[in-house]
Amino acid sequence: MCGNAARIAHLQGLEAHLRTQLRGQDHVIARAAAIFTRGELGLARPDRPRGVLLAVGPTGTGKTELVLLAASYLFGEDRVRRFDLSEYQRTDAVERLLGADAADSGAVGRAAAGASPRVWLFDELEKAHPKVLDLFIQLLEPGHITLATGEVVSLKDDYVAFTSNIGASEAMRMARSSMASIEQAVLRRVAEALRPEILARVPDQLVFARLTPDVQREIAGLHLANEVARLKSVGFDLEVSREALEFLIREGFHPQLGARPLRQTIERQLQDAVVRGLFTSGLGAGRIIFDAKMNKLRLVQRPF
Repeated sequence: MCGNAARIAHLQGLEAHLRTQLRGQDHVIARAAAIFTRGELGLARPDRPRGVLLAVGPTGTGKTELVLLAASYLFGEDRVRRFDLSEYQRTDAVERLLGADAADSGAVGRAAAGASPRVWLFDELEKAHPKVLDLFIQLLEPGHITLATGEVVSLKDDYVAFTSNIGASEAMRMARSSMASIEQAVLRRVAEALRPEILARVPDQLVFARLTPDVQREIAGLHLANEVARLKSVGFDLEVSREALEFLIREGFHPQLGARPLRQTIERQLQDAVVRGLFTSGLGAGRIIFDAKMNKLRLVQRPF
């Protein structure tokens, strides 16, 4: 009983955890948490995976991140099986996934090793070869797939998540519209682009919103706090000025890529500023400022 109570409490904490780590997508977080919660409580149909979702919308808005965060919180880092479907566009895509002959178990067979539940994450669904889409119909219902070796891989204890940029242009163009209107337009585009046999097997279709400037600032602040804490743990005690934060936002956000480059930009810029501070002034701690003349960050002593 005590174990069940702890497990339920952990499940109840999933939604709050996602809200602390993902910004600007509150409208989908509750639905995503519910998918995993239903699956973990054994409420899903036994002839399908525990949960299936499709996340659509602009690049760099958190679609993949949401799935990774949920999987890490519930199961740990090693349970995600991730496939970039832009790499499975050719006619040999199915053979690469399931194996080319009786001695080859393919990418799916190799990924199936390890304990369940696993989270199968298929990015960029719209780029997959049509035969791969046929494969997904079988994978989602009845929830298993047969490899070239003859081995049957069951996904009935697993979760399947797809991401896609379908509808991204609609979401960007309708930035000033209500979220309900954006969702309708994006899902219409999804229905036009994907086969009904697939959509019928994906009951939860989550539409991610374009990131507003305020949300961009929140995301930058989150990544910045994480990197400052990490650098402090290895001996570099930093604080970051407001001007430096604004510089990082300008450098890290991309109109087409959204927030995707931001974390790497923050890490690289802060680390480079530390290196310059050490080499030029012997500083390993201090205040990060934006030097407009140099157009880069600089580490200086904190004012006394």
